[in-house]
Amino acid sequence: MRFDGLLNRIPDADISSVSLADPHCEVHNVSFLTTGDDNQLREDVLYFCDSELLPLHVCDARLFNCIVVDGGPAPDKLSSHPNVNLVWLAPGANLFACYNAIQSAFLEDQELTNIVQRLLSAHFSNQGLQYLIDEAADVLDNPIVVIDTTYHYIAYRLGNLEEDSTFGRVMRQEMTTETILEEAVSYIRDSRIDSEIAKSKGPLVQHNKILDLNTMTLAVMLHGVCVAHVMMVEYRHAFRTLDGEAFVHLANFVGQELQKSEIWGPTSGERGSYFLENLLGDRSPSAAVTRRRLKALNFHPKPLLYVVCFHTPGEGLSQAQAEHVAGQLRPVLHHSLYTRYHQQLVALISRDEDEGLSERSVRKISEVAILNNLSVGISNAFRSIIETRVAYDQARAAIRYGSMTSRSLADSQPFFYRNYAYMQMLDLTGRRMGLINLCHPSLLSLMDYDEAHGGELMETLFCYLQTSGSTARSAKLLNLHKNTMLYRMGRIREVLGLDLTNGEDVFLLQVSFRALIYLGLFQPRLNISRDALSEG
Repeated sequence: MRFDGLLNRIPDADISSVSLADPHCEVHNVSFLTTGDDNQLREDVLYFCDSELLPLHVCDARLFNCIVVDGGPAPDKLSSHPNVNLVWLAPGANLFACYNAIQSAFLEDQELTNIVQRLLSAHFSNQGLQYLIDEAADVLDNPIVVIDTTYHYIAYRLGNLEEDSTFGRVMRQEMTTETILEEAVSYIRDSRIDSEIAKSKGPLVQHNKILDLNTMTLAVMLHGVCVAHVMMVEYRHAFRTLDGEAFVHLANFVGQELQKSEIWGPTSGERGSYFLENLLGDRSPSAAVTRRRLKALNFHPKPLLYVVCFHTPGEGLSQAQAEHVAGQLRPVLHHSLYTRYHQQLVALISRDEDEGLSERSVRKISEVAILNNLSVGISNAFRSIIETRVAYDQARAAIRYGSMTSRSLADSQPFFYRNYAYMQMLDLTGRRMGLINLCHPSLLSLMDYDEAHGGELMETLFCYLQTSGSTARSAKLLNLHKNTMLYRMGRIREVLGLDLTNGEDVFLLQVSFRALIYLGLFQPRLNISRDALSEG
């Protein structure tokens, strides 16, 4: 340990004066100086002695570190020697309390060394992040968790939790989804805890009101970007000084584990980007070759895959712009690859079966799209990575048809292909035959009736079908009196020659409306969002 660090263990009131030649020198032991020791002084030892036992001279090539316990003066040659660190205890200072404080510092230093060695062994065992956290929680004897920037648990070791404790209750709830509770997320944001962690020069220790316990938290940084937080909870014993020092080493090891594992490493970098670019350009990739390349990348995609495409009109995204957008999407791009392809940012996102593309991820994608004036298309979920090109085509189609349809149906970003597959079907059909020939004759008759009489029966029927046949909701959306709505529906049934209770008829009318919208022959006056249609 450093000499000045040892001195910090002695209360200021117990020190009367100091004369330090090198306060930063390393000291490895403490001892009482006795008669005859002056010829065998070691520079890595801190000595305690009476002033009468101070040596008259010391070796010019070695430091002499000593605490004078009786306040007596040192020999003149010793006081002026350039290689001597002297400290005088104040009158009344407890000699043995000071000695024990120094001795305990050495014991803690040895314990810290043992802890770091165990963490280092876990890291180099190549057994992954969870094994490292298991070892850390065991050696530090408190629960430890690693949480990514989307508030998902990446790894954790909690041990046995008391049934009736607040901490136990909260953690049992959070472990069901491996995600921090919304209440806790709000607390983190409102208290600006992430900001406090970022500004802290070391581990941030504070009382967590959600857990009702003290926590020690440190940001895990990769290339200057925060990718996760590692947190220890003061559950089994109070935090010690050495816990904070060990925690710094743990955070560094966690960062290295994230960098070399599939959780973070492949989301950026040239190899992952090049691999995805090749997949996007290959309509018939080899399954065997793809598996070998995945293994070489150390990328193990989760069961559900999505392609998300970010598009901007004109010249598209530059490399710098694409990287900037990817940086904003960092919370979404875990377990993922991304690349710039045809001036678009394209991401291959993988998720667990029970997770899918969460509302939080979709919300973040939407925020980034709005912020950067981008159009975003999301493919259907798929399971085989060799289908990436097909999914990319879906994402691009979602952008095209979503942008087209949003003028009529008030859809917002991002556009999901599942909502526009029928538009692509109409597009493909329209290239081979006239779509107008596929429209239900009764609906064409209603459109002619409106043109002849200047009516709005088409608009009324479309809204009625969109609300699953609810006259009350339709009247509200169209701002009509209920009697007016009922009168219009009666007139519509007369012109159509249909009573609208047959599911087959309703389906054919919906398809016909989509064809007319695609052809530009019908444009709803009201732009009703999907959320509004879902409201009771």
